[in-house]
Amino acid sequence: MRKIPFKDYEQIQLPVFPLDISEMIPKGHLVWIINSVIDDISLDVFAQAFQNVGQPPYHPRMMMKVIIYAYATKLYSSRKIEKALMQDITFMWVSGMQKPDHNTINRFRGDYFKDILEDVFTNVLDYLFEQGYIRFEHYFVDGTKVEANAGKYTYVWKKNVQRFKAQLTESVRELLGEIDAINQEEDDEYGKRGLEELGEGKSIDSEKLKELTEKLNEDLGKKTEKKQKRALKSKIKKLEKKTEKLQGYEEQEQILGTRNSYSKTDKGATFMRMKGTDELRAGYNHQISSENQFVVNYSSHPNPSDTPTFDKHLDKIIKRGERYIPETYTGDAAYGSEENYEVLAENQIESYFKYNTFNQDITGKNKNPFHKDNMEYDTENDLFICPAGKHLRFDQETEYITENGYISQAKIYKCQDCNDCSLKQKCTKAKENRTIQVRENLEKHKANARSNLTSEKGIKLCGQRGWDVETVFGDLKFNQGYYRSILKGPGKPELELGWLSISHNLRKVQRIKEKVA
Repeated sequence: MRKIPFKDYEQIQLPVFPLDISEMIPKGHLVWIINSVIDDISLDVFAQAFQNVGQPPYHPRMMMKVIIYAYATKLYSSRKIEKALMQDITFMWVSGMQKPDHNTINRFRGDYFKDILEDVFTNVLDYLFEQGYIRFEHYFVDGTKVEANAGKYTYVWKKNVQRFKAQLTESVRELLGEIDAINQEEDDEYGKRGLEELGEGKSIDSEKLKELTEKLNEDLGKKTEKKQKRALKSKIKKLEKKTEKLQGYEEQEQILGTRNSYSKTDKGATFMRMKGTDELRAGYNHQISSENQFVVNYSSHPNPSDTPTFDKHLDKIIKRGERYIPETYTGDAAYGSEENYEVLAENQIESYFKYNTFNQDITGKNKNPFHKDNMEYDTENDLFICPAGKHLRFDQETEYITENGYISQAKIYKCQDCNDCSLKQKCTKAKENRTIQVRENLEKHKANARSNLTSEKGIKLCGQRGWDVETVFGDLKFNQGYYRSILKGPGKPELELGWLSISHNLRKVQRIKEKVA
């Protein structure tokens, strides 16, 4: 029989690991980088997380390393992380052979560390700056929508809440009228006074109804006629049920705020249209700023539009300190609003945000003669002249308030008579005379943005934006498999994005070092 040249194999009880298991991990491995960076962070940062809680069973520095390394290796499930701590040599080493269970891992990443993760992220930025990977000079911003960890059919729509609340309020008024009629049969002056407070034209809310119900129940004992007493008691019970229902609608309105929807299983999520599907699904709008493909800022928002998110996104950078504020900010037309231009100007940041008609303006494709930008403007008389030769004169000033509270001033110009104009159908679909709006502050910012974007520097930054920030999202989604949020609850999706951002930055450091080596 021919001898097969296999290596000897015997299952005998010999020491499997060397005395120092770190010898089994290659130098330059990602876990070494994570371990080194987190070790350089002051222990005072970790101590902040436990000022108001008891002594944790595990060292926060160790748990921070484990969670960051888990996210860097695409382990998002706390149970899978728990399993890796018992089977994977790199997890065993970085944890010092300790084995926290999945509940402990969840408490650390979602509760204990929620108030210090921003500080840890800032420390990582300092490390990247000191190593020369980033310069805090040119930031690029973009957003992506990620599904929430919520049920598909758990929606609450604002319009439905408003409609149901209005119907309930009307039925409450009818019920109050019936109660009032019963009270008047005994000429109960108290009943009259109580119900007048919620009469026609008066606002009705659950608190007022609770107070009224209590008064009616107190007054019920004063009734002498049994038939009226029974009828009133029945009406009061109905009122109590309607009060509870009204309170539910009020709570839903409070959760909704300025949003149009939310999910019952993740109340912070909003139903929005995801990329690649026509379905509305509960999700979040993740915003990331990058420099040299490193994440330099992150934020998560329930608003599906990118435009109103930038103010809060930038605010995180400002709170870190002047050192982290960039010289320039580059973004696509989704960010080119008056409010965003203004906040950049206030912080002395050069704006390279496109506005919605920038490409048309540059290419000359915006040739619609009826567009206000293409109408002749008479500066001396402050009026526009339409293609038909009619004058649109200044009519009034108005204000627009964004959902962030920013006030935009607009001037309205109006034509005196469009009825006999042969070009009206091409000019406007409105039944009334043609009007146009001019936001002088916005026009000033657009002119500045156009000048910046068409400069040599602007062309270079716009060309860099795509491969700089969008590469980060591509890495998170396609390489790391992050398509759906794992954590849910107030602030948790942003917290999760923080874990992903730190892990992305340290993974990129490791890849750069590998290339150099």
